[in-house]
Amino acid sequence: RKKVEPLTAELALGDMVNMAFSGTIVVQGRGKAVVVSTGYKTEIGKIATLIKGTERVETPIQKRTKDLSRKLGLFALVASSLVFVIAVLRGFEIFETFLFALATAVSAIPEGLPAVLTVTLAVGVNRMAKRNALIRKLQAVDTLGSATVICTDKTGTLTTNQMTVRKVFANKKLITVTGEGFDPEDGQFEFEDNILEVAQDKHLIRLLEIGALCNDSKLKHIESEERVHWEINGDPTEGALVVAAAKAKLFKTKLESTYPRIDEIPFDSKDRYMATFHQENVSSVRVFVKGAPEAILPLCSEVLEEGTANTLTEKMKQSFLDVSTHMASQALRVLAFAYQTINVDEIEQTKVDLKEKKGKLVFVGFAGMIDPPRSEAKSAVELCKRAGIRVVMATGDHKLTAEAIAKELGIASSTGALTGVDLDGMDDTQLDQIIEKTTVFARVSPTHKFRIVEALRRQGHVVAMTGDGVNDAPALKAAEIGIAMGITGTDVTKETADMVLTDDNFASIVSAIEEGRVIFENIRKVVKYLISTNTGEIITILAALILLPTAPLIFTAVQILWVNLVTDGLLVIPLAMEPKEKNVMDSPPRKPTEKMINREMVFNIVFVGLFMAIGTLYLFSTGLNNGDYVKAQTFAFVAIALFQVFNALNCRSRNLSFFKLGPLTNKWLLLAILGSFLLQFLVTELPIFQVAFGTTSLAVMDWVVILLVSSSVFIAEELRKFLVRNRE
Repeated sequence: RKKVEPLTAELALGDMVNMAFSGTIVVQGRGKAVVVSTGYKTEIGKIATLIKGTERVETPIQKRTKDLSRKLGLFALVASSLVFVIAVLRGFEIFETFLFALATAVSAIPEGLPAVLTVTLAVGVNRMAKRNALIRKLQAVDTLGSATVICTDKTGTLTTNQMTVRKVFANKKLITVTGEGFDPEDGQFEFEDNILEVAQDKHLIRLLEIGALCNDSKLKHIESEERVHWEINGDPTEGALVVAAAKAKLFKTKLESTYPRIDEIPFDSKDRYMATFHQENVSSVRVFVKGAPEAILPLCSEVLEEGTANTLTEKMKQSFLDVSTHMASQALRVLAFAYQTINVDEIEQTKVDLKEKKGKLVFVGFAGMIDPPRSEAKSAVELCKRAGIRVVMATGDHKLTAEAIAKELGIASSTGALTGVDLDGMDDTQLDQIIEKTTVFARVSPTHKFRIVEALRRQGHVVAMTGDGVNDAPALKAAEIGIAMGITGTDVTKETADMVLTDDNFASIVSAIEEGRVIFENIRKVVKYLISTNTGEIITILAALILLPTAPLIFTAVQILWVNLVTDGLLVIPLAMEPKEKNVMDSPPRKPTEKMINREMVFNIVFVGLFMAIGTLYLFSTGLNNGDYVKAQTFAFVAIALFQVFNALNCRSRNLSFFKLGPLTNKWLLLAILGSFLLQFLVTELPIFQVAFGTTSLAVMDWVVILLVSSSVFIAEELRKFLVRNRE
């Protein structure tokens, strides 16, 4: 549908109808062209340049873990140095002190954290796959949870990518057609909120017959092992007309047997209509015509009214054009329908008359169709708003269509839509000033999408960008999270993307963001658990060295390593698999600059660490007062291990009570707790382990006392959570 006439106005790429672009496909026709650009100066070459010149940004999880690693390394160095210096000053042997300090350094660093991060992200990948989001790059799992903006295409993501007839104008009535998709059983015809009996409306039947017969598409019922569904073979716009007729029980195959096609005038972009000739009887032929309203009405001399063909005046033509304009203002793609009855020997002359704009057609009406929004897209957009995530539409479609869909989904802003031409007239500074106020961009090219993503990132946003074609690859690579379409996406786009949607559905992006938030919260729970327990160990060791100047070491090096490697190791993986909390999407996205450990967590870590230290020192002192050093050390060893077990229950939620969460909602954690307790019991009670770990058997009452003291950290945390909930 290219034109040779020069275009004088500044146009968006999609409106340059006098250009043929490298990498696109010639659907029909032939012609000669003047080559104006080659290589990297072509549009596809510019895309390749953008991809090549775009560097991958460091993800939030990478930044946070790098920052956390530096701080933990410094903490371990300071803590172990203090332990070594104090122990030497206390008179302990250098070699023994060195081993003890080394074990302290090991305990200060949660060496299981990298493995836990990987496992947590992998679990997230599995959860997201079940919700139609395939993760290609592991770090994207967490980054999704940080997203502040979703920059999405319209067609197929926010919409169904299934053209659907929404309005029919026939016999001076604007009729609503309900239902979405290609299922003819889903939908009916309504006028003024009343269901129409199509069989009683001959005028509407005639329009639907023309739409179905002047048509090269087919509606097929597909039955497979996976699902039973309907699909269209052919042009989507024509497919919408076939489905609309089928909703009135006018199936194309049956109509074709009644009115077999014997000739046609194919659609031509210059004439903007299509005509088909159908045998009515031996001597009579029906001519069915559909096309643009401004192309069809000049070919009409009569209008169908109450089943009768009456004269069509110029005034009536203008009023009908006004109707089509009103329908188009609702972002509907409007087609006009007309017919004529001729003799068999008049076919060729009728073709000539139509080509020469001398038609004598009978005007029947209009049909308005649109690619409707997905039913779940609106609720997904609402969920994004509740979660503090902006949704920005960047589409190559026309401004009017983009604004209509955006308004229906609740995306549209008061500033209206900007087009690619508008963006061409702005430098980066001007774009930065309007980017926070604009949510709809229409008729945009790959370069425009790239600039939109870069502008959003300059404002400090974490951007998730969707795309399906090769032209979307630069923007996908520039965004923190590139999301490719699994059904309509190209291989280049999928290769560039961090995530692939298997159903091309916007709602799946929101589900993936929800999972991303859950994963980050679970990582935080694990970090909080590991650091609070390790802090408890360090405070206990230092406090014992300082406050008990005559006492031996509170733990042996082997005991420290056991607690750090075995007790911690068993509990962190189940904790990382904690189910999501209900309010995960009720808060705004965390800031990209937010640390893994925030101020509230630091307070909580110190609080728990002090509680563990006080309880452990109390039990150690009790054992020393009884004159049994080995038993005192065993008290402390068992206590610190059980403190960690109870602390794992604390870390299941930041502020929700363990009982509110439900004790059985994480069965793996309960099994791990039982396993940890059993291992600790065996190390304490079995003679073979007593030799290796320097422990001694404990009486039943000793175990009861230790359990009571170590469970105090759980009770204290439940009280703190209760006070926080009341304050909030």
